[in-house]
Amino acid sequence: MLNMDNQVIESHGLLLADECWLGLALLHRAYPQRTSFTAREIVDCLKREKAHPELRAGVQAHIYQHNVANVEPSSARYRMFYRLADGTYRLFRPGDTTDTARKGKTMPERSDLPMRYHEILDWYQKEYCGRAKPQNFDDDPVLQMRGIGKELWERLGGGDAFVARERAGWDHDSDSVGASPPEPTLQVWSRIVAHQDEQFRTVTDLPFTYRVEGENGMWFYRDGKRINQRLARGEIDKAVERCPLQKTTDISDLRDYAYLFALLNDKRIRGTDW
Repeated sequence: MLNMDNQVIESHGLLLADECWLGLALLHRAYPQRTSFTAREIVDCLKREKAHPELRAGVQAHIYQHNVANVEPSSARYRMFYRLADGTYRLFRPGDTTDTARKGKTMPERSDLPMRYHEILDWYQKEYCGRAKPQNFDDDPVLQMRGIGKELWERLGGGDAFVARERAGWDHDSDSVGASPPEPTLQVWSRIVAHQDEQFRTVTDLPFTYRVEGENGMWFYRDGKRINQRLARGEIDKAVERCPLQKTTDISDLRDYAYLFALLNDKRIRGTDW
């Protein structure tokens, strides 16, 4: 069994990043036939295991961003998780693609884990990482494409110019930059983070899902395909401030308003706030 409630007391100093790593490692051990797991499954495992007596507020941020090797970091630069194309997660292995800005640890320090979890660390080092296959440039067709299109990239102005164009208008609500959102908005955002990857429906009964991007915004998905506009966190906060919403035109000045309207009117997200 995963739960060890009678041994909680020694885990109060457990680092949040290490606790999230532990939750994913326990899932790998419990379900060896599975390749990866959803964020919700990791959170549920942490709730059952209670390695720390309470589920802490930063858990989602560590799962979705801080621990993920192949995601651009916002603050923490750990390399403990690897995110697959379908949005699920597995533990990091040597040879996995890593964002160039990440140099952090790939597993907990033994001294930072309660003794009862040391065997999980042994399993990770000896068995899980032992399955990793070293990357070979000559055998990897993707790596062999390195350098193709370099001249075109330079004509486009390079990486900084490209990123600037892609991000233009993301957070056009500059008046809110640096300001802390009001408490109700933070509570709604917390629920949005908790329910990502679940299915919702628009007022015309079209199914959709969404994925949160750190603390900065979210992407909506229809039929497994990402909608080509990222909804900025500032726009979400604006919509929450206008709730309760009566019709989609109440927020038609915001991006993806049909999806956002459906999301904010769903009981999972609105709770009892409106």
